[in-house]
Amino acid sequence: MRVLIRTDASIAIGSGHVARCLTLAHALRKRGAQVHFACRRLPGHAIERLSDAGFLTYALPAHYRHEHSDAGIEAALPWQEDIYALGEQLADEPAFDWLIVDHYGLDARWETAARQLAHRLMAIDDLANRPHAVDILLDQNYAAQALANPYVGLVPATCQTFLGPHFALLREEFQCAAIPIKPRVERVLVNFGGFDAARQVHATLSALSDCRTLELDVVAGLHNPDWDALQALCSTRPNWRLQALADDFFGLMREADLFIGAGGGTTWERAAVGLPTLCISVAHNQELNARLLAQAGVHRYLGPHDHLSPAHLKAAIHALIDDPKQRQAMAERSRMLVDGQGADRLADALTPLQ
Repeated sequence: MRVLIRTDASIAIGSGHVARCLTLAHALRKRGAQVHFACRRLPGHAIERLSDAGFLTYALPAHYRHEHSDAGIEAALPWQEDIYALGEQLADEPAFDWLIVDHYGLDARWETAARQLAHRLMAIDDLANRPHAVDILLDQNYAAQALANPYVGLVPATCQTFLGPHFALLREEFQCAAIPIKPRVERVLVNFGGFDAARQVHATLSALSDCRTLELDVVAGLHNPDWDALQALCSTRPNWRLQALADDFFGLMREADLFIGAGGGTTWERAAVGLPTLCISVAHNQELNARLLAQAGVHRYLGPHDHLSPAHLKAAIHALIDDPKQRQAMAERSRMLVDGQGADRLADALTPLQ
């Protein structure tokens, strides 16, 4: 089976789309599939990362003629130009069995045109804000499960939908036992995605500046805009460890007692290991999911980053430090939602239909 995945990473977009597609790609490759990627060469792209993982990756242009330079991450791409660029790269390739698209800027128009490149299509989405013309759709957000099916009228009647964190695309290592909940928080893990475009890492460390007894693992993200200030802050605290990226993020999660981070892809990783979390949304599309998960008792949601005061964050941390009962409840409810087998479920769904 031959599979093509169309997704992007950049400083503005983040790395979460590529990360979850890479997880699915590994699961498909385990089943004998040949998987390729197609990504734009945007600032902060992940083309080398994908190539290092052994996946042939087609590089698409960083700029399209009809694209606004200040467009947000949910803005529509010039889909005709994207299809044309992709078609040029694939001119000598036979049609793929599956084309998987994970991109907020592409919709049913692009997917319909992409039928010339693949026999079947799958979309990965979080927003339920545009139509799709695909055979399978995945939305791993809790909102897609908790609310009435948000894709009614947005996908063909024949489209098979996989909705909710039961299908979250997590690496195989997250099929694991829960971490122990200690009587008192000793170690905190701070991360706000692969790039921290919202600059929330520095704001969080500033709020934690007087918590000198806590051990902190800080994964700041690539090209963090506050890197120098973060280094200066951590250099005065020997129990604060700063790194741009983590070779073993799973290991850091297993060692932590509390996570402070965003409402993106790590939400499901935290849930799988049962890691109590203070969640701060750093993008509008994270807010609904974060609120619903808080209502379900999975984490504590502190609201959007640009409305959060240091005092509020500090109070929330101190409220959880000596409350193992609340942290245990978070962990148990998280584990009820996510078992780490979502990628296998999707790979199994794709493989028999070749």
